[in-house]
Amino acid sequence: MRVLMCGLLGLAVLTGCGASPAPTADGDATVDKVREREAVIATCMKQKGFLYTPSVSRPKQSDADPADYEAMKAIRGKEGFGVFSAIVYPKPPEKGAQDPNKATIDALQGAKRDAYLKTMNECRVDALRRVNGLKVTSLADYQDQMSKEIENIDKALDGDPKLLELAAPFAECLKSKGERVASARPLALGGRGVEVWSKQLEKLREAGEVTAEAARPYLVKEIKSALVDLECGKDFYAALVPLAKRLNNAARVKYGFEAQ
Repeated sequence: MRVLMCGLLGLAVLTGCGASPAPTADGDATVDKVREREAVIATCMKQKGFLYTPSVSRPKQSDADPADYEAMKAIRGKEGFGVFSAIVYPKPPEKGAQDPNKATIDALQGAKRDAYLKTMNECRVDALRRVNGLKVTSLADYQDQMSKEIENIDKALDGDPKLLELAAPFAECLKSKGERVASARPLALGGRGVEVWSKQLEKLREAGEVTAEAARPYLVKEIKSALVDLECGKDFYAALVPLAKRLNNAARVKYGFEAQ
């Protein structure tokens, strides 16, 4: 839930809905930036005697609105918070876009491989400066800056007046329904269900492998809990999701990724 490249903030975790919006003009502009950056990296690598193939792949897009109540309800009605459903309804791992440079890197060994990776990282940093205007000194510095950005987004969401106003009745409603609430902070409330049911799954796994058959009755309970959570937090999620998406996308674009 805290990896910038994967969305900065996992709205799928918060809402029970992992759909992304359809491509926009801004998204196309961001892809153009990615293409430009990849071209700069390729040129930089060529100048230093290395082969590099530019790579641009767009994330999967959907017309669904991740804040849509009916869509969230339908998904939660089948998958709950997405914890035990992963065992009952296992999905094959998504195939990410193949890095066109993987074969080149895999063919190198020892000092040659180290030199290639070192040069590629230096070229990436140079491209981030020239194309995205980022003041970064290394990839480690780039990652540190992204981590701080994530912390700032968390603070903005937890301190948002509207979310704080909606969080209080959301928490009280959950308590009145017998749900465990450890914190009434907006992000804690948004991720509460996943945390609670993940702990339940961890306890079961301590006793051994959890089969689909064994997980099914827990999924039934998780679904019930997830639907209660959604009903109590209907207004809360309607405010949280678009705000989180806006902040996340601004950060994604800033750090050279396509908005989702």
